[in-house]
Amino acid sequence: MRCLIPAGPVDAVLEIKRSRFLTHIAHAGSARDAEACIARQRAHHPTANHVCWAFIAGAPGHTTAVGCSDDGEPSGTAGKPMLNVLQHGEIGFVVAATARYFGGTKLGTGGLVRAYTQAVADALATLETQPWRARTAVRVTGPYAAESALRRVLAAHTAPVEDTRYTDSVELLSSVPSDQLDALQRAVRDASHGLAEVSTR
Repeated sequence: MRCLIPAGPVDAVLEIKRSRFLTHIAHAGSARDAEACIARQRAHHPTANHVCWAFIAGAPGHTTAVGCSDDGEPSGTAGKPMLNVLQHGEIGFVVAATARYFGGTKLGTGGLVRAYTQAVADALATLETQPWRARTAVRVTGPYAAESALRRVLAAHTAPVEDTRYTDSVELLSSVPSDQLDALQRAVRDASHGLAEVSTR
């Protein structure tokens, strides 16, 4: 079955009765990737009343790697409607997180379902997609001086940086099409003069 995935992240804003719904949709190669994206959205919106979410960490129709949460909204008014939109969008390996800033007027359960449904649908309408290819999660570790070069190498190999960790070296977390792993390893060595390495995770 042909599967489409997000080609990159997208954000959309919906305002209903002065409540603002800020939706972020991104690629999620696994449930762990989805949870990390949700955590970043929580950190990005620390004063939001709710950060509701849904993800499909598999192909469309996948039922064992899905999740959703109302995050304090009335049961069934946010997470499930968000998940329904993703499932009907025929997109896989995707996560959606919607931060709500309450505007002072209660929307009721029906209003919340419609709001979260529309918030995700609006974001999906602007989402660029690409065919799914099997991917391998990788960690690129190297010296700070090589960070810019390593980011360019990852971008050239369709491997967007998902997270960055700074310790005694820089670690770039990403995922690469599995058939590009060997090429990525060679390119990383060349770009860093042998000082950086690629490991799977």
